[in-house]
Amino acid sequence: LESELTKLLPKSRIARLDRDTCKKRKDFLAILKAMQNHELDVLVGTQMIAKGHHFPNVTLVGIVWADAGLGVPDFRAGERTFQLISQVTGRAGRGERAGQVIVQTHQPGHYSIFLARDHDYVGLYEKEISLRRGLGFPPFSRLINLRVEGEDEKKVGDYAQELKFAAKKLNRFKNPVVILGPTPAPFARLRGKYRWQLLLKAAELENLHSLCSRLMQQIKGKYPRSVKISVDIDPENMM
Repeated sequence: LESELTKLLPKSRIARLDRDTCKKRKDFLAILKAMQNHELDVLVGTQMIAKGHHFPNVTLVGIVWADAGLGVPDFRAGERTFQLISQVTGRAGRGERAGQVIVQTHQPGHYSIFLARDHDYVGLYEKEISLRRGLGFPPFSRLINLRVEGEDEKKVGDYAQELKFAAKKLNRFKNPVVILGPTPAPFARLRGKYRWQLLLKAAELENLHSLCSRLMQQIKGKYPRSVKISVDIDPENMM
């Protein structure tokens, strides 16, 4: 995108703000300062520039591939897409001059896209709460994400399956805990380690915590040293 803009706007002062250009905090602050001081005409960036910045003279914001997050296997995908569009939209027209926002999307009919366009938070809430009620996701349940990771892909996958079988044997409640997975994490390999996860879901918190606690006690010291297990209660990020 930066390269295309350089060709289209050869006389414009263009900068990029992402993890590649801002490996140090001082680089990040230097670009923001240049934008604040009107030393830049165009700023291209990732979600790092979506919120929390006040540039009164910005009158045009473009959101490229706005629905990228809708394909993420997370029940909050629609909510987060709405939030991101709303946040970046708020960067335009913060001064005396009105702003314009152009959203590029493959799914203009998706509720999170058109509700964000209309700034309809109530509409988003009503849609999300209906979907989550039907699927039994929070706030109608609680979640625990059990992640298994290690350098040996087969060992990680095999142990994730063993974890599931052990959980099913302990899941003897009147209202059983729902066990989802195991499956490779969306980022199946990160920093040289393979990652699988098992999701526990229940409306009754006591059953959920009881199952997790007993499961961890049962497997304590029984899994390979090369495999690490982490427990994330009410996970905010299941990637």
